[in-house]
Amino acid sequence: MQKLVLENISKRFGKKQALRSVSCEIGCGITALLGPNGAGKTTLMNIICTLLKADTGKVTYNGQDIREQKTAYLEKLSVQFQNQPMYKSDTAIEYLDFCAALKGIPQKKAQEQGQALLGQFGITDTGKKRIAAFSGGMRQRLALCGTFLGNPEIILLDEPSAGLDIYEREELKRYLCELKKDRLIIISTHIVSDIENIADNIILLSNGSIHASGTQQALIQAIQGKIWQVPDSAEVKEKTYHSDGKRLCYNTQKPCPEAINKQADLTDVYFTCANLR
Repeated sequence: MQKLVLENISKRFGKKQALRSVSCEIGCGITALLGPNGAGKTTLMNIICTLLKADTGKVTYNGQDIREQKTAYLEKLSVQFQNQPMYKSDTAIEYLDFCAALKGIPQKKAQEQGQALLGQFGITDTGKKRIAAFSGGMRQRLALCGTFLGNPEIILLDEPSAGLDIYEREELKRYLCELKKDRLIIISTHIVSDIENIADNIILLSNGSIHASGTQQALIQAIQGKIWQVPDSAEVKEKTYHSDGKRLCYNTQKPCPEAINKQADLTDVYFTCANLR
């Protein structure tokens, strides 16, 4: 069974401490790295895929250091970066052929799977068009096709829904749910709806540290009964935040006479457990 173990991962860029002693275990299924921009999500993803080396700590896969495994580890891995590089003069098919060559996938197999993926993400009819003519959403869907090509064992997705409309996001979520049965998938995002109800485990990152982790149900249960809607005019000592146009705060006690208890959800977890705002 697949298992990534991160032990005391720290990383600094000049004066900025990007990651602070991050430790966690990631198994088969979908794990979400959830947090605001600048939380350290992309840095952590780059360490997991060996593009960056941690200042301290190590990452192991199935008990062995990923840097010692070298090619054996990378052959199991596929990554979609936040800004996936593409040659705009290529067609979609040429891009997938290039991805297949990098992954060492036989041409015939790559073509069959590539066509199936283009169909899965609704861009079959654009296969011979130049990428330069693609919309942002089409490029994102093509990047996803390249990432899933070859049935990788470990899939890293950094902000995978960027540029996708609501329908395309739901299709991506459905596809990921099909894949997660026998793969290790990590999704980095700051958009709660991207991973809501599909993530098996959620890791909340803020300022380079893990502030909370667990299943969606467990994280919500931990703050249930402690989220209050308060009027904009009310004076409360606690930090407040806004969600769906409502002013909210976290408190174990009723913070003011006008406060109304609210049913907690994953968005409240995002704001309160990690103390993001």
